[in-house]
Amino acid sequence: MKNLTTSILLALPILVVSPTVMAASASASADAVAKAVDVQFKKGASSANYYGKLKGNKYDSYTFYAKKNQKLSVKIAGGNVDTYLFHKNLANSVNVGEYAPEVDDKGYYTLPYSGEYELRVLQPRSQASRGKKPVYWLEISIL
Repeated sequence: MKNLTTSILLALPILVVSPTVMAASASASADAVAKAVDVQFKKGASSANYYGKLKGNKYDSYTFYAKKNQKLSVKIAGGNVDTYLFHKNLANSVNVGEYAPEVDDKGYYTLPYSGEYELRVLQPRSQASRGKKPVYWLEISIL
């Protein structure tokens, strides 16, 4: 009984600390988002335009809903930035930049799932570590 009581007393602080540790790591990744945007298309439009400026390791997040087999086009102008697409069913992020191998010869990426997607705009680490603050203009189109 004494060993059981000692084991419980030793385990109790771990159980109390664990939610704090988990919350801290969750907020650390959320801190990387500089700007979060819900992409809105005007009535009858299939594209939307946005402007952004990145600083350090932070990224801008654009979320939108689409259906399986719709085509996504991401056009970006301005500073040295990259665009990556995320979806809960994708094993890895997808580079959807202009010359990415995942994009077809017309500049479209065929969306493999229905649901919510997140497009992240970020700068390469080498640029971020040098204090660069690239400005960009983004056009998101879904056909």
